[in-house]
Amino acid sequence: MSRQLNPPSSTAAPLEPPSPATAGSESDAIFDGDLARAIVDRLPHGIAVIDGAREVVALNPMAREQLAGALERPDGAPTRCCDLFRCHDPEGPLPRDCLTLLARAAAAPLPEIRVDLPSAAAGAAAWVTVTPLEQPQGHVLVALRPGERADRRRRTEPHWTGRPRLKVCTLGRTRVESAEGPIGGAWLEHRAGQLLKLLVCERDRTLTAEEIAEALWPATGRGAPATVRYVVHVLRQRIEPTRSSGDPSAFIVARNGGYAVDRARVRVDADEFEAAVEAGLSAFARGEGASAASESLEEALRLYEGDFLADEPSAEWAFLERERLRNLASRALLAAGQLALDAGDPDTAAVRVERAAELHPLDTGIQRRLIALCLRRERESEAARRYQALRARLDRELGKPVEFELAELIAERGEPLRLA
Repeated sequence: MSRQLNPPSSTAAPLEPPSPATAGSESDAIFDGDLARAIVDRLPHGIAVIDGAREVVALNPMAREQLAGALERPDGAPTRCCDLFRCHDPEGPLPRDCLTLLARAAAAPLPEIRVDLPSAAAGAAAWVTVTPLEQPQGHVLVALRPGERADRRRRTEPHWTGRPRLKVCTLGRTRVESAEGPIGGAWLEHRAGQLLKLLVCERDRTLTAEEIAEALWPATGRGAPATVRYVVHVLRQRIEPTRSSGDPSAFIVARNGGYAVDRARVRVDADEFEAAVEAGLSAFARGEGASAASESLEEALRLYEGDFLADEPSAEWAFLERERLRNLASRALLAAGQLALDAGDPDTAAVRVERAAELHPLDTGIQRRLIALCLRRERESEAARRYQALRARLDRELGKPVEFELAELIAERGEPLRLA
């Protein structure tokens, strides 16, 4: 005999968006269907959805109750995850990170983290879990399990920090950090370090021993599998010095005859940078929430300390990823420059566009924007110098002329300038 779920009563509180302005829009698409909505509405735990710009777009009744007191910002701007969960707060559980960006970068659910909630109810706290969603793209689902402020377990530190974890900083010169501190040394320039860099570059797939040897040591020949096994052993010793012989590695896993980094335990700054860029560009493209867009873009630019694996400038296997991230950085810089220009700050805009021009010295589109911005700032001499330098560079390196004349930009000086 089949069992039937009783239909929801007419008095049930519906799933609510964060404000009336969004009612019936994105939240309807996220929790589609009467049955799904009825289940979510009746959960004893809070459920929230945060979009690619890190703004709250849907809440169930329990989440609205738990987060009361933080859903309305004084400036009228959209509520963001960092407002609710104290991301980047020196006194909060994640003084250097954002829950949404961490979940998107990990592409996997985060373990629970205990957060003191901003509710008006005394002693409000929750255990928070964040899971990235495939659809809508860039969104994350947040589950809040009721807790107590009196619960002192991991009050200011995520409980998963007790597990082995590793962070690899790839933007600029490579740095490796464990829970105990930095793991530095000359080994990063030797075979073990090269292997780690390659695995991080190809972090979304498993590399066979043959692929590793071909990329790093093409002259190895038939001895490639043995060489790779030995270098993997050395690498594991470097990043897991307390691991007992025979214990599985926490960071470099053997899978299907090859090797990969464990994405659940190895964080890469390039992933956090990409998530921040996407959040900022999403908010920028919508043309709303300029402060949210600016905050995400500035966070991304703070992370971009230099080109991907800048200490491996000749490594062919890093070229595509380096160029991909460099292009993302340029898009973030141009969008941040546009936001500054729209806010009446052409000097800050010029700093952003100049950095983008440094990343792409042969991109005439970016160089044209920078020269036009010089003219808007009444810096004619600088504009002329940059134009002449661009013309000489294109002739020398590509054997082609500049596709625009300086006189054209001078004539367009009074027209609106779009940087992104």
